[in-house]
Amino acid sequence: IVYGGAGIIIDAMGYYAFFYMIGGLVFVLGLIASLLLQEPKPTHEKPKGTYWSQIADTFRWATLKKQRDLLMLLVSITLWGIAQNIFFPYLMIYINTYLEIPTMQASLIIFCAILFGGIATAYPLGLLADRWGRRNVALTAVIAEMIGLIAFSLSRSVPALILTGILWLAPISAWTIATGAWSKDLFPEDKRGQFGGYVILFSVALTMVPGPLLGSWLITTFGIPTVIDGKAGFMPTSLIFQAGGIATLLAAIPLLRIGKQKKLELSEQE
Repeated sequence: IVYGGAGIIIDAMGYYAFFYMIGGLVFVLGLIASLLLQEPKPTHEKPKGTYWSQIADTFRWATLKKQRDLLMLLVSITLWGIAQNIFFPYLMIYINTYLEIPTMQASLIIFCAILFGGIATAYPLGLLADRWGRRNVALTAVIAEMIGLIAFSLSRSVPALILTGILWLAPISAWTIATGAWSKDLFPEDKRGQFGGYVILFSVALTMVPGPLLGSWLITTFGIPTVIDGKAGFMPTSLIFQAGGIATLLAAIPLLRIGKQKKLELSEQE
């Protein structure tokens, strides 16, 4: 809704109305969902100790060694998120300014890419993650995302942008589904909520600052000086998508290390 409907709402009512409407919609839907959700009673004992003692225990070396695979996965999720945030905050600006495509058409491009690349592929990709394995789907998503972003950076027409947009949005769905399920598989049974919070920390808090900063540096260093809404600025070029695509490959490194320690221990025991 945010990207697909942005053009229509912004052109008709302006940016302030758009943000207020989206913020209100998030609040209302979140409130309704929270009232409808039913939480089953936990079957295990409540965690012992204070809040801070539990946090400290998680980051002790002995605990980290036990959760090594989960830690590697969280590092991979962070690297992926940083790579995506190099270009994603500047997507609409890139289409509007560098490609000179009007806001309405830009919204149509993103709407179609999300509809077919993100929403329509979610269910089959979920099945694939269960049948083919989380690791295989995640690693494939890394390669596909890089290819999709490079292709998108070379596209100029609306049909080509929609097609290549699907090519990088579908891997995002695949990655999110595979790593989301994988992380839950690795959660300690008695600390599932706690480690669910760590996933948010690694996927959001540690990605949405360095990623946009890297993207901003690329834009100010290699972008095109211009005037946007009466203010001097820089026009993002296709470089941000190429950099994001290459940076995405770094997420594969921790994935390839998951399970290595257990295999090494088993070989030593034999």
